[in-house]
Amino acid sequence: MKYQFFLKPTVILLSSASMAFGTTITFDDLSAGISGSGNYPALANGYGGLNWNNFSAVDGTDSATASGGNHSGVVSSKNIAFNGFGSPASISGSAFNLTSGYFTALWSDNLQLEVKGYVGATLTYDNSYTLSTLGPLLINFNFLGVDLVQFVSSGGTPNTAYTGSGTHFGLDNLTINGGNTVPDAGATGLMLSTALLGLAVLRKKLV
Repeated sequence: MKYQFFLKPTVILLSSASMAFGTTITFDDLSAGISGSGNYPALANGYGGLNWNNFSAVDGTDSATASGGNHSGVVSSKNIAFNGFGSPASISGSAFNLTSGYFTALWSDNLQLEVKGYVGATLTYDNSYTLSTLGPLLINFNFLGVDLVQFVSSGGTPNTAYTGSGTHFGLDNLTINGGNTVPDAGATGLMLSTALLGLAVLRKKLV
């Protein structure tokens, strides 16, 4: 029965390390065209374990100036998601943690993005952020146990270097169910090292 002392902490540590990372949705497995192609597939319900409303995908690797923030918003090549027509968009599903994501204004600088997280019918989180067309902003949400998150963009000043306009924003590398903090590489590495040490001790005890 002595092995239980070593086994249980090891299992807990491995589970904690897994939860710290969560699931990152990159949109890169979708077949989408570059800006101007008209091939912007709507994200289907169930993709990444979530339901999606008014989100589509675009290939952001087009380096043409006219593509605006589509290009600068890419974190993991090649796709990003965006809110259709610049209108409000949302994600929903069974209770999940919205951990973080990278957001970029596609046409207008100083674009305002309001993000509202609901637990049931209760508005639990309501934060606003300012986005740029020059590069993505990492937002650490830490919205816990939500089942609906709404994204509402407004305002901003059109970037005259781009041919497009509107309150569109780009989204890349959305992380969900990552616990209540963004993973710290040092802490996670320590957890994994401790877990592996526990497994080594367990093996030695059982041999």
